[in-house]
Amino acid sequence: METLAREFVPYFANLAAGRLCFPYCADCMRYHWYPMPLCRHCQSGRLTWRQVSGTGRLFSWTEIHHPFDVRYTGPLPYVVGLVGFADAPGVRLVTHIVDAPTPTLTIDMAVEPRFTTRLDGTPQVLFHRR
Repeated sequence: METLAREFVPYFANLAAGRLCFPYCADCMRYHWYPMPLCRHCQSGRLTWRQVSGTGRLFSWTEIHHPFDVRYTGPLPYVVGLVGFADAPGVRLVTHIVDAPTPTLTIDMAVEPRFTTRLDGTPQVLFHRR
C-alpha cells in the first residue's frame, strides 16, 4: 500500500474494517469530504470520523475507456460515479460503480457499498445497484 496522507489514514482504516466513515465536525455538526485537518465549514479542528449507513444515491457518472495510470491492470471500460449520502449531507464520494451496465444507470439510483481490497493491499469501497 502506498504511503497515505495523514488525513486519509482513518478513512482507509475504517474501510479495512468494513465501515464507511467521513469526517464530522463536533462544533458545526456537519460532515465534509475530503479529509482535511480543519472543518471546511467553520475551520474547527474538533473533527471525528462518523460511520454512515453506506447506502447512497448516484448523483452522476462517467465511463472510463482509457487507464489514467500505467499501473492500472483492470478491465476497461469501467464506471466512476459520484455518490451522495442522506446521512452525511454535503458529502459526495467519487467511487467505482460495479455490476451495473452504463445504460441501466440513472440519476438518484440507490447504491450500496461493497468493501474489498486492491491487489496492492489498499482497502477500497465499490458501489453497486441496491
